[in-house]
Amino acid sequence: MSPDADPQAGARLKARGLRIALAVTAALAVEALRGADLPILAPMIALQILATAQRPPGAKMLAMLFGAAAASSLVAWVIAAFTVSIPGAYPLGMGVLYLWCFALAMHPKTRPLGAMALTMTIVVGALSAASTGAAAGLALSLVLSILAGAAVVYLAFAALPGPPPPAAAAGPQAGADADADAEAEAEDDIAEPAGVPAPEISVAFRAALATLTMLPLHLWLTADGGVAAMPVLFTCSSMLRQPGVAASLRDSLTRLAGTAAGGAAAAGVHALTLMHGEATLALAMVATLSLGFAWRMSGGALQAQVWLPGFVTFLALYGMTLSPSLGGDEVAASERLWQVAVGAVYTVCAVSLLAPLARRISGRRAGLRPV
Repeated sequence: MSPDADPQAGARLKARGLRIALAVTAALAVEALRGADLPILAPMIALQILATAQRPPGAKMLAMLFGAAAASSLVAWVIAAFTVSIPGAYPLGMGVLYLWCFALAMHPKTRPLGAMALTMTIVVGALSAASTGAAAGLALSLVLSILAGAAVVYLAFAALPGPPPPAAAAGPQAGADADADAEAEAEDDIAEPAGVPAPEISVAFRAALATLTMLPLHLWLTADGGVAAMPVLFTCSSMLRQPGVAASLRDSLTRLAGTAAGGAAAAGVHALTLMHGEATLALAMVATLSLGFAWRMSGGALQAQVWLPGFVTFLALYGMTLSPSLGGDEVAASERLWQVAVGAVYTVCAVSLLAPLARRISGRRAGLRPV
């Protein structure tokens, strides 16, 4: 169902875009003001949750999100701490962890959990590659960032609840059913609208394909303990979660264009901030660009697949310049942009090469199933 055919669906998408812009801006401002060691984490968590959620997470979902974050963080730290001296153990451990994260992120019912697990795997994995002691020392700051990200999500829903369910007045059960149907329809508007073919590869094969693409990049970027790997890994993981990333050369180029736009926006905001030194100006620019990215993401599935990685790139690159302990202004966003660009090109090329093989194997397995 298109937003044009259903005004309520269009209103839900607009409310979602405004919520994302508000939450991301508020989270980045809070993290910068409190001097968070990793100010990109809270806005990244808020973005990942709000990009897939139609309502505030309940107590059960919130507990599951914290569980996914804690489990992935602990496993990533243990792998880094205890497999250094065992040949081949670290790549194997991180490969299994990425496979689990991508499988969660690509299943419709567990997308928020997978996004959270992937975010924390990248953060803790990159920090642990630099120093397991540093990763452990930042544990409290990471917990506070997770809490901040969750808090701004509830703030955004409270400030911009969006239109009510269509049949809420028909009774509690009817209202709940209508709300579930509306959520499913809105999710379809973002995930797979009319005219967009469903992915040809199963979730299991997509997760394996994403892992085979992500793992070599992770190992290469973290080989020298560089925390600068985070923006690249965030961008590439976001691209890999989008359906149809290798569907055609044209679609791949549009995704790269979205990523380039995010990087250019981050470099521009950083340059203007250094030039004028005004925190208010920086906040206004972040709010404006966040609204622009969120608005573009709310235009449908293809728009979301292009602009969500771009939004992630913007947050990762600009947020790193605000970190007091991980580079800060010593490394400008423009200097990290080429790494993100190379990583995005690598991701598209790797998936384009591996996807036909995955389709062939998946087709053979389907042909061998008994009728």
